[in-house]
Amino acid sequence: MTYELKAEVRTEPNLRALRRGGRIPGVVYGRGVHRLLTFAHKDLERLLNQITRSSRIELQVDGERLSTFVRDVHYNPLNDQVLHIDLYRPPTDRPIKLKVPLRLVGEAKGAKAGGLVDKLRQAILVSGLAERIPEAVEVDISQMDIGESLHARDLALQDLQVLMPPEVTLVTVLAPRKEEAVAVEAEAEVAEEAATAEAAETASASESQQPEG
Repeated sequence: MTYELKAEVRTEPNLRALRRGGRIPGVVYGRGVHRLLTFAHKDLERLLNQITRSSRIELQVDGERLSTFVRDVHYNPLNDQVLHIDLYRPPTDRPIKLKVPLRLVGEAKGAKAGGLVDKLRQAILVSGLAERIPEAVEVDISQMDIGESLHARDLALQDLQVLMPPEVTLVTVLAPRKEEAVAVEAEAEVAEEAATAEAAETASASESQQPEG
């Protein structure tokens, strides 16, 4: 899916003034382009709530349309508002490298039996032509049982190369007893501490009730 975003060429050098006026500064760079831009704050926030880092964005500026990706977003650490955005226009004639989110599809067979699906990687690094980069790599885990794992070598991505060691584990289904054992151990520790405290309190009360000799 391709998203659209309108921009204006930046002429105001005062970035704070821009932000007070509801515009967010940014830049687009890459194959044959390097422009300072501004974006409507509401449009940019809406877009960022919909996309992933591997979503293609059709940038509209000065009557021109540029196919881009988000390269970086700078946020205000106090209120998480967007301060600046970098967009990258990739080449169309050679592969690029990009991190693509990993999206799990379906309910694992092992999860239905009480197991726990553990997603060890949120994204994977791939190489391919920009037009072939997906918003997310979807993996069907419905047939995964307890004790089974999905590795990088198990991915079959058309027109893309996975740039990760084949043995890297992406998803695994853990046995339920691991969580239960931790819970039982924690409960035992709490019970032991409570019993120790109660015994100490009883002993103290007993000593205070003994007559003085």
